[in-house]
Amino acid sequence: MVTIKRIRLSRTKFFLTIIYSLSCLICRSQDIKMGYMQIKWLFGYTYADTTFVLTDINTNVNRPYILTNWGVKIDTSRLVQTTLTDNGYLKKYYGICTYPGPGNYLISWQDSSRIGNIINILNSNNQRIKLSTLLSIPNFGSPSNSGPILNNFDIKLSVQNDSVVFKPNFIDVNGDSLSFQLTPCFASNYYTPNGVSIDNYGNVSFSKDSIGIYAFSLNINEWRDDGAGSYFMIQSSQLDFTINITTDVFVIEKKDQTFALYPNPTNSIINIIDESNQLQNATIQIQNNLGQVVFKTSFKEQIDISHLSSGMYFLSIEDKGIKTTRKFVKE
Repeated sequence: MVTIKRIRLSRTKFFLTIIYSLSCLICRSQDIKMGYMQIKWLFGYTYADTTFVLTDINTNVNRPYILTNWGVKIDTSRLVQTTLTDNGYLKKYYGICTYPGPGNYLISWQDSSRIGNIINILNSNNQRIKLSTLLSIPNFGSPSNSGPILNNFDIKLSVQNDSVVFKPNFIDVNGDSLSFQLTPCFASNYYTPNGVSIDNYGNVSFSKDSIGIYAFSLNINEWRDDGAGSYFMIQSSQLDFTINITTDVFVIEKKDQTFALYPNPTNSIINIIDESNQLQNATIQIQNNLGQVVFKTSFKEQIDISHLSSGMYFLSIEDKGIKTTRKFVKE
């Protein structure tokens, strides 16, 4: 009888070990592509933080809450919204903190699930992502201050001359002055790649022939007039983001080929409508989110993609040196 109990306990322990190991693997899945903490004044010395996290559509770790360090306490910020964008899932986490009074407070958040395969972070699969915001509550005037609003959450890129350009488009609702600077990402073995630059508007330019995924950290400093003609920094926020440069950016489109894809999303067949009726001799190519070619064929009006894994893909049609790309989602 004792032997049977030991066997049962041993089996139970074995299955618990398997479940724990699988849960650890899930927790270590790499999915975070971008993060930004947006601070908003509510009333008195009470502030709210909305942490925006852009995650890879192919991984999408279940993360119902995050832990926010407010500088005076650590508390949970709950997931309040998930939106499917062209570049992944945009998740919003919301939390509130009341401070004891004026002072400088460092607000931060970190996670172990930074996206893998980053060129300028060695062994990025084992690296954390960390965001921080320095909030300064002055001992004069009103404590009201809300951080700069980021509009380009989807990390949409444009090609200008020999560079890929990311325009974050920050707006300060308080009318304070903003300055921008590139800073190292929170990761060991990080290096700033050659050929990256930033202008006075926070727009980041990077060489378009640097194929792969690159990580960058951008500080947004907010300056306020104290009423006596001097400026002090009332808040310093951080945007951590990745740029994925694929072979698509090599081609500067001479004109837009007129075609459409449907249905999108789809789980099996994708149809191509040649609205200009000029693509019969074109080549079709499909790439995954890492820039790898997963399908290539001569022009067809219907393609079976049921063999592809779920996720976001890029369908390109090239004809006579003109290449146009559309995004679609395989369910």
